[in-house]
Amino acid sequence: MNKKLFLGMFAAAGMLLATSCSNDELDVVQSGNEAQVTFSLAAEGGIATRAISDGTGAKKLVYAVYNANGELIKTIANADVNGQIVDNSAFDNGLTENVTITLAKGQQYTVAFWAQDPKCTAYTTTDLENVEVDYAGLNNDETRDAFFKAETFTVTGNTEINVVLKRPFAQINVGVYQTDWNAAVASGIEIEKSKVTIEKAATSINLLTGEVEGEETVEYGFATIPTQFTTPETLDVDLDKDGTKEKYVYLSMSYILANDATTGYAKATLEDLDFTFAPKSGNNINFSEGLNAVPVQRNWRTNIIGKILTGDVTFNITIDPIYDGEYNNGKAQPVNINGVYYATIQDAVNNVKDGEVIKVATGTYTEVVKVTGGKNFTLEAAGPNVVIAALDHQSNGTPSTVKVKGITFDNSVTTAGWFTGTAQNIAPCVGAWGGNLTFEDCAFIVAGTSGKETGVMTWWTTENNVMSLSFNNCTFEGKDDHANARAMQIYGYVNMEVNNCSFNTKKDYTLKYVAQNGNIATFSNNIVNNSENFVELGSSAYPGTNYTANINNNTLGNGVNTHIIANNENQTVNVDGNVSVIAEGVVKDANGNYIASSNEGITNAISDGATTINLTQGNYVIPSSAKGKTLTIIGTGTPEDVKVAVTKVGTGGENCDYAFDGSTVTFESITITTNSSTYIGYARCNGTYKNCVINGTYTLYGDSKFENCAFNVSSDVYNIWTWGAKNIEFDRCTFNSDGKALLLYQEGTNTVNLTVKSCIFNDNGGLTSKKAAIEIGDAPYGATPTYNVTVSGTTVNGYEINNEGINTGTTLWGNKNSMPAERLNVTVDGVIVY
Repeated sequence: MNKKLFLGMFAAAGMLLATSCSNDELDVVQSGNEAQVTFSLAAEGGIATRAISDGTGAKKLVYAVYNANGELIKTIANADVNGQIVDNSAFDNGLTENVTITLAKGQQYTVAFWAQDPKCTAYTTTDLENVEVDYAGLNNDETRDAFFKAETFTVTGNTEINVVLKRPFAQINVGVYQTDWNAAVASGIEIEKSKVTIEKAATSINLLTGEVEGEETVEYGFATIPTQFTTPETLDVDLDKDGTKEKYVYLSMSYILANDATTGYAKATLEDLDFTFAPKSGNNINFSEGLNAVPVQRNWRTNIIGKILTGDVTFNITIDPIYDGEYNNGKAQPVNINGVYYATIQDAVNNVKDGEVIKVATGTYTEVVKVTGGKNFTLEAAGPNVVIAALDHQSNGTPSTVKVKGITFDNSVTTAGWFTGTAQNIAPCVGAWGGNLTFEDCAFIVAGTSGKETGVMTWWTTENNVMSLSFNNCTFEGKDDHANARAMQIYGYVNMEVNNCSFNTKKDYTLKYVAQNGNIATFSNNIVNNSENFVELGSSAYPGTNYTANINNNTLGNGVNTHIIANNENQTVNVDGNVSVIAEGVVKDANGNYIASSNEGITNAISDGATTINLTQGNYVIPSSAKGKTLTIIGTGTPEDVKVAVTKVGTGGENCDYAFDGSTVTFESITITTNSSTYIGYARCNGTYKNCVINGTYTLYGDSKFENCAFNVSSDVYNIWTWGAKNIEFDRCTFNSDGKALLLYQEGTNTVNLTVKSCIFNDNGGLTSKKAAIEIGDAPYGATPTYNVTVSGTTVNGYEINNEGINTGTTLWGNKNSMPAERLNVTVDGVIVY
């Protein structure tokens, strides 16, 4: 299914991709001034033999867009009264859902997603910052399964963002050994239903922050146990850690919001759990003894397994691998490969097979993860805030291929240096000798202390061991206001791409690139702040030769240069489409063009000396800084993209906007809007209007020329009053009104010249007054202006012969105040008619 949505100010494009959040099958399917942003969202079916937790019932999709201040943007087409898009039949092909939005470059947005079973009424989602949970209902209800994610990003250019939705819930399960079940059945007890009481569950979640609130005792009523479903379910858990999941008889399944008082992602404990199992005949069996300090955690599945139905009560508590990690008798196993858990990332890397995905649970890991021996795998964050000290790749002639997704690297947690590059025993976030490394949605935090100044460093390998590096949608930050940190130092036979990333490090250059014969680096659609130079090329100490750097379409902060040649090594540098941030709301491109995205940006552009200002898509009110200037204001090329509102200033009787008072302005490809009140217009502004749209009555206060413009009004108002203009020209313009189009009117004794060439006047009808297309009104208060009117090649559709004043016998022009011939001269198609 394809849908297209538009924001009121900016243009967002995206395809959404979400999966079932089961960790054992949660492999993400790889799947001007505005940009297409693509969110890749797919609802995969999970394990084919398991219905519970496969996520396939989540067909209702709810999402909303928020600005950088966390404010809901309500101007999306097709949004409901809550500013949300709600689709009750999403993923109708069972795999993917495509949604198209368009967003402005350089702006930060957050999109909050929520997916659930449309049959479930337990969740109130009218406010995604406060999704409420109603726990009234039955146990073993799989329709309560739901998924969410808030994706924050800055638009740097056309990009694709893979979004993985995960459960906000902890799932609590009870299972028994088959021998325990069989013994109970043999004694005449076959469990049919179960219920549960769970204390201190949270009652709401903020999807933007992940934080939960509220507290409630949950009482899920009796319902058929999973083992007795029409298609019976088993509880599959690798309890003995031999790499194979054992099957247990499934007695109870419940979802709750874990009441973590911090971020919403940390472990919580349940002090009181009470299960009751109802047999088909016989007395109920209660199970609560020993269920104290039971761990629960968002997107983790807590399994309580033991001999419960007969004899002594013995049980084990684990976290199932379909979520982010597990607890085994209190010991955390936070890293897993296909449901097999490891205590450290290094243990998992040592055991990973080609094509497998290592998933790492939320937490900080002080490991320097070492990769050798030609491995091919993905290292992926299974939750938020996964922090690793460093990644070390040593090819030793056998390079590995590693994709890293959603990981934060922070070399400040490294205890000692470990890499040899520009010096020995340094500690970058990533250090590599060869290999093929890809980083998506990662963050690099650089300590900036001795030996820890660099985020990513590579070093020289042999010519037949060319390295490949790729960074997409990553961020590079430095500790202590970024002062002593740099993002990268790349030396060697390296081809690389850096796209859609954000850099804030301050130390001299952002990144250095020194390569060899034929190597190519491309840096595009990035946002770069703080440093003197984005890319430094060459090194006198460790020189390269004959390589290429493409630096395209980046946004550079105030004072940041695109590149510098530190050592001439016969480099080829291609620079195109980069823009530099001048001040808040305004950038300058490589050709010196000023591009503003806000009212403040217009002011800052004028302060910097701009005489031509390009406006990005959006709504504007011209600031007073434009007074007395000679300016050109240019839109995107589509007038509807840029809307400039003429706004009354002050509380006086006049309706003038003084923003352009005394200015001479050229407007190109913009829409000017007014409220059609009397005298609304820019005071004492001489204007040229090219390919513009004017919506509402517009009063002229200075000489004005309109070329290929469209004028639109409705009700009993004119398109144009010429009130303060002495020379007015309309060339190839179209006037659309309900019967009143152009009023030639002057309140002084001036000579006024009006020229109308190749225009079209369209009367939509509806007015009782009779007006010609061009109405000529004499001045009041005894003033005696002279009007010279020249019309040629003009078409009139509708309008009336004015029955006021002198009858001109035509719908083209009317002399409603009976001006005498000595003060009114009218020429139509070269013929003097008055």
